[in-house]
Amino acid sequence: MKKRVFCLLLSLALMVCFTAQADGIGSFYRHMQYGTLTPYENFVYHYALKVFSRFEMLSDDYLELLMQHIDETRDEDSEETYDIRIWLSQDGRYQFDVQVKQPTYATFAEEIEKAPQYLELTRDNYAEDSNVRMLHEGILRSTPAGDMLETAIAYEETDEYGRASTVVFLYYDIYQDGVEYCFSMYAYDGDYSSAQAMLNEICQTVQLYPVSIQA
Repeated sequence: MKKRVFCLLLSLALMVCFTAQADGIGSFYRHMQYGTLTPYENFVYHYALKVFSRFEMLSDDYLELLMQHIDETRDEDSEETYDIRIWLSQDGRYQFDVQVKQPTYATFAEEIEKAPQYLELTRDNYAEDSNVRMLHEGILRSTPAGDMLETAIAYEETDEYGRASTVVFLYYDIYQDGVEYCFSMYAYDGDYSSAQAMLNEICQTVQLYPVSIQA
């Protein structure tokens, strides 16, 4: 047993020595805890990506009810949501979503320009005492599918027992063929850095195919 432990520690030490990027260690532990990236493809809305194997996708029945709720509560002036997929980590720390929707703006360039105003446009979605704040004013992230705009906020949430915690919400956004794709991550432990690294790793696997949806 001691020999096995020593070999494991030695392996970890070698990993530290030979990893050029600090995120290399973070990536190792992410995969230890949340599994390997496994393929998912949506043939209806023409995208593919890989999600951690220890994230579980919510059932079609639940998602159908959610879509009905979104349609029933949508304002006439708000964008139409075509589809949504949701995955939850087994430890309850993370929620990953993919939303396919009508574009918020006429162009992606306008989306980038308006990024610093995100909080002004969505503040009504949060309770007055939630202390919602932007973590930055929008960052362009390079991915194989193209440049995506990252938006990130944090807010305070109180559970049914009165316990307060910080939630981080961030998403990568991209327009293609008249459709807006949003890849989102909720971190219920309030850790932006870990959530951003995890979301970025997923988004580096995104593939988008030509699609035309009539609003």
